[in-house]
This record gives sequence, structure tokens and C-alpha cells, in this order.
Amino acid sequence: MSMALIEEFLARMPVGAATQARWFRHKLSGASSCQLLDLSEPLPGSGDPPVALAVVRFGGAGIYLIPVTLGSRDSNLSGRVLASSDTLDGNLDAGSESNTVLIDAASDGAYVNAVLTLMESNGDVQARHGVFQFRRIGAHRGWSVENMSSAYTNSVVIAHRSSALKTFRVLTAGINPDVEVGSALTERTEFGEIARVQGEGVYVGRDGGRYSVAVQTEAVPNVGDVWDAMGAALDGLGRAGAPGAQPAPISPGCCDLCSADAIRRLGATIGRLHLALASIDLPGFGRSPVTPTTLVTWRVGLADRAAGAVDRLDHALRRPGFLGGDALRLARLVIEAWPGLQSCLAPGACECSIADTPNSGYGELIRCHGDLHLGQVLLRPDGRFAVIDFEGEPLAPLEERRAPASPARDVAGMLRSFSYAAHSARLRAASSGLREPDALLDWERVARHWFLQGYFAEVDGAGGSLWPVAPEARQWLISLFEIEKAFYEVDYEINNRPDWAVIPLSGILQVLERWGGGRT
Repeated sequence: MSMALIEEFLARMPVGAATQARWFRHKLSGASSCQLLDLSEPLPGSGDPPVALAVVRFGGAGIYLIPVTLGSRDSNLSGRVLASSDTLDGNLDAGSESNTVLIDAASDGAYVNAVLTLMESNGDVQARHGVFQFRRIGAHRGWSVENMSSAYTNSVVIAHRSSALKTFRVLTAGINPDVEVGSALTERTEFGEIARVQGEGVYVGRDGGRYSVAVQTEAVPNVGDVWDAMGAALDGLGRAGAPGAQPAPISPGCCDLCSADAIRRLGATIGRLHLALASIDLPGFGRSPVTPTTLVTWRVGLADRAAGAVDRLDHALRRPGFLGGDALRLARLVIEAWPGLQSCLAPGACECSIADTPNSGYGELIRCHGDLHLGQVLLRPDGRFAVIDFEGEPLAPLEERRAPASPARDVAGMLRSFSYAAHSARLRAASSGLREPDALLDWERVARHWFLQGYFAEVDGAGGSLWPVAPEARQWLISLFEIEKAFYEVDYEINNRPDWAVIPLSGILQVLERWGGGRT
């Protein structure tokens, strides 16, 4: 009866119930309809009511995985109810079932324990039209579910003592890079500054297509991610009001994360990550030289992204009051600079500074993190770091997320994150009535320098041709991806936080200044 009721709920699930959930990634485009494509048998050991895995197509959005079970509308289920008896047009029998609701089970202990058990035992679960397959990677020590979180666009649950379980919501044919890259680093390298992969789950459709549905990793002991920890350190620096001041550590045993030592160590960690990724000898990995054709492709991609962002900036300027203060001024400067940048980005229009250093080469392409920023690095209690979430930019096509890239793209992502950290600290200082301290104004510039020092000390110490030799060529590559990232950020901020558009707009103008007003 329970499985029949789950299926009935899914068949009549209101579209809006899912599209408002934190894990629904297509909020801007929305969804016109939802259709149940497949439903698993009850997960072994999930209890009564059972937990099942539903594959649902949302019209205009994509295919999603939703772990589902039944609950009572009297329970504390805020944000998790997908359908209720009200949606069944009175089809439920009278009695206790009138209070029954269909809920998202991704944070339920029954779901987590069932999936981790399946991974440990290399088990399969049949579905109506396909099969869910689970496999173990490496050795396990057991678990108990302790902590749950809904703050991510996938669903992450901590399985206490050894494991964290991530459920992928958007299903795309092919292996998710978080599984692929994490497994390769775990099994093929000695790089230990990650959450090692312990298991994975895959849905195999009727046509043989394979879709990543879950990954199990070790639960890295941590005091939070570096974004939050560095923000606390910068707040202390702002309150101290002097460049040489040392704020108190955010936690026993943790260093001051805005210091030169900590940021150099962070740079060194990313350097070791790139060396490890470059060493992996598996299909889809390896290293290859950047060619002039690759540079043209990068320029064209930047030009397309910049053109779209400039159009949206122009539209924003036509809306009185939409942008104010510094954002309005900087937007006008970026629009004025766009024709010069556009002409230089056109294929064959002008040569980049790399052309002045032909013996340095263009560096190499490797598998990278793909969405690297301070929030993707955990801070351990002893001050060391662990890099997480190798999924890449979530809304980018899978083939793009799995494609080799320049390590400069990851480096640029971290440098842009420093810019956001500094600006956020200045906003918090202002909201607290503090005069914007000189220490915060200077910190971003020196933090960039410290990070690159630590990064290149590690990379150059290993030899090889991962990067160009010439400093000018390295800076050109970093700036290229920084400005691409900043134009992406412009789009995001205009759509979500117009007042924050000053951060990427300032970044664009800084890169253009380094390039000589648009010369690339």
C-alpha cells in the first residue's frame, strides 16, 4: 500500500512543491510540468514507510532524482513536503492516511543508512524501467547518521565517524566530475588534502544510459569552510584597524587566515592539487599542450560572455535607480571600455603578450577543479586545508565540466574569491559603523601576491611545463580567466544582488588596466 501511495503522490505532485526547494537549480527558468519517469523498489532496510528513488522530468528544466518517503503533515517537515492528500482529489481512504504527505527523504536517516549499506555491499536496487547500482571504493569503517544540511544545491548529509553522502539532484548522462575526479585523486595519487571518495551510486536507464546519483566521501574533520573562516579573520583585521594587527584565531589551533603564512599555504595546497591532477593516467585525464587554437577558443568564449553581460549592464542603466552609487559609475566605465576589449578579443585582431615570449609555451591543459573558490576548501582544526566539491560549475553542460582546462582557470577563481572576501568584510565594517580601514583596502592586493607565491613555489618546484615560463605569460592567462569569471559574476549580481555588482565591475576594470586599457 505504501509504494502504491508514493506512486500516486508522485503522479499528482504539484510542480511548485519541488521548484521552490533549495536543491532545484532551474529557479530562473522554472518548470512547466513534472512527469514521473522511473521509480525504484523500496530501498533495502529503509523501514516502513519505505524510501524509494524517483526519477522525475520537469518540463523546461531537466531530469531530477528525488528520494521520497511518506510522513505525517503534523511533523516538522518545513520545505520537504512534495505532495499531500489535498492533491489527490479525495482519492485517499478516510482515516489516518488523510494526514499523510509525500516528503523529500534526502536528509532522512533511513535513506542515508540504506544508501551507505548498498555502497558497502555493492548492491543494486531495481526500478520500473532501470536499475540503481551502488559500489564501494576503498575501505570503510562504518557510520552513524548524525548531522544533516539543506544549505547546498545537492543534498549533503554527514554520516558520523567516517562518511559524508552527497545526493546529486540534476541527472545528466555520464559520470559526475565529483565522482570521477574525486575517485581518481583517491585511487591514483598520494594527494591527501581532499575528502577521499568511498563509494558511488549510479542509475542505469532502460536505454543503457548511466547517471551519477550519489557519492560517499570521508567526513573531513573541520571547523568550517575557508570563506567563513577568512571572513571572521578579516572582520578581526578590520576591527584592529592596522595592517600589522593580528586578530584572534577563530578556533583553538586555527591560524589567522588573512595572514601571509596561511594564504601562502593555501596557494601551495592548490599547487599540489594541480600537480596531482596532472599526474593521473586515466581516460579523460592526462595533460596536453595549450595551442594557439585553444587561445582563440578562449578569446571567443570570453567575448561571448562579455557581450551578454554588457547588454545586461546597458539594460540595467536604462532602469532608473536599479544601480546606484559606485555600481552605476563602474558600469558606465565597463560599457565604455567594451568596444576596445571586443576588438582585441576578435580572432587575429591582435596578439597577446604570450606572443612576445614564444619560448615559454602556453602551458598545459589538465583536469581541474572547475569551480574553485574559498567556499570549496575546508579548514581543518590544525589549520590545514581540504579541497572539496569537484563537480565543476553546476549549470554548465557535463561535457564542459569534464573537459581539460588551464590551471589558470582555478587560480583565477580563487583570486576572484579574495576580492569577494575583502568586499564583504568592508560591507560588514560599514554596517557596524566602522570607518573603512586601510588594512582591508590593502589586503586583497597582498593576498593575491601571497597566494601566487605559495602556488608557484609548489608548481615550479616540481618542474615540467604546466605553466608558461615567462611571468608575463602567466599573468596574461590568469587575467584572461579572471575577467571571464568577473563577467559571469556581473550577470549573477545583476539578477540577484545589484548592489554587489561593484565587486566584479571593479575586477573587470582592474584587469583591463593591467592589459593597458583593453590591449590583450
